[in-house]
Amino acid sequence: MQGKAENKAAMRRNLGLSSADDQRPVVGCITRLVPQKGVHLIKHTIYRTLEMGGQFELLGSCPVPHIQREFEDIANQFQNHEHIRLILKYDESLSHANYAASDMFIIPSIFEPCGLTQVSHLLHMLIHEF
Repeated sequence: MQGKAENKAAMRRNLGLSSADDQRPVVGCITRLVPQKGVHLIKHTIYRTLEMGGQFELLGSCPVPHIQREFEDIANQFQNHEHIRLILKYDESLSHANYAASDMFIIPSIFEPCGLTQVSHLLHMLIHEF
């Protein structure tokens, strides 16, 4: 877990998230925003993370127009929020930074046929339950 604090501080700085409480947990999500990936659960987690005192960072692209609009609305709602950041595109380098900085990750997929996301989490030392 060496470097976690530095990675988290860098991510917060790069995304404009508050670093006033460096013990505040960061919940990450990297996904395609499609029904298979449980978008309703992602939306719920954004609000629940805020209620529970955490920070949430989403990195996701969406090929479905109505889902894209829903997440654009949420992104606009939290545009200047100090604890929520939604990035509605895929960026490889940012995904690695997100894995390295997050304390927790959500994988709300309805089904996940390959499991590549879980392997990436293990490589970045994120612990999770199946």
